[in-house]
Amino acid sequence: MWRPSAASAPRWPPKGFWPPPHSRSSSPPSAPPPAPGSSSNASGHWTPAGSWKRLRRDGAELVEGARVTAVREGAGRVEVRTTAGTYGADQVVVAAGVWSREICRSLGVDIDLAPGKGYSFSVPADPLPRRLVHLGSAKAVLTPMGRGVPSGRAESRARGKVRVAGTMEFDHDPDHFRQSRVDAIVAAARPYLPEADWDHREQEWMGPRPMTTDGLPLIGPLPGHPGVVLATGHNMLGLMLAPATGRLVTGLLTGKPDDSLTPGFAPGRAVRRGLGPSAGRA
Repeated sequence: MWRPSAASAPRWPPKGFWPPPHSRSSSPPSAPPPAPGSSSNASGHWTPAGSWKRLRRDGAELVEGARVTAVREGAGRVEVRTTAGTYGADQVVVAAGVWSREICRSLGVDIDLAPGKGYSFSVPADPLPRRLVHLGSAKAVLTPMGRGVPSGRAESRARGKVRVAGTMEFDHDPDHFRQSRVDAIVAAARPYLPEADWDHREQEWMGPRPMTTDGLPLIGPLPGHPGVVLATGHNMLGLMLAPATGRLVTGLLTGKPDDSLTPGFAPGRAVRRGLGPSAGRA
């Protein structure tokens, strides 16, 4: 199994990471003049496949297609039970987004974490916006995704794709998809991108953001379980804060915590109640 070390922690912030201040624009390529929005020349993206290759090269064992059903701790060891088998370790990091709630409950700890669900989909468009566009009044974001995405329709393949995202839906069920939310985004964003083929949407998707009550992530040992480190609750900034979170977690696992930052993110502030003295014990 792969174990992180302080030497392998990512530099934060990465060189050139921060974009310049957003410029105010009323004329992105495909938007009509009366549609104000913010555009960014420095938008970026991340492709997970490259990270998986790096992890495997560094000795990590990745178990795909398995669901964690419970975590147990006892006798100085932590046990992770999954649909693909049971794995033991000295320490475990729970970084499962909003689903971290259920994993923590299996340990007898109830954390205050709510799903803030966002919806997205892609549409063929020609021409494409030249850059990411944030539509403030429509509460949506348009991201040009380039060309050559397979779609099954010849005219769609010839055009590029725009990823459209928006909505903050609070719901107890992090897995429930509401088609009406997608329809509302279409109605709000359609006037800003009339060239798009809105009737042939693809990859409709919903993602539940892990929201905390104070807006700060939960990073640190789970109360009552020193072998379990929690890393979740990044609200809408998970990708941006991932490198910094990795550094903090690495320090906690290697006995070199950042005492200037770690206390402010301690998960204890989000614990609502205990679920019983025997829960979570092996």
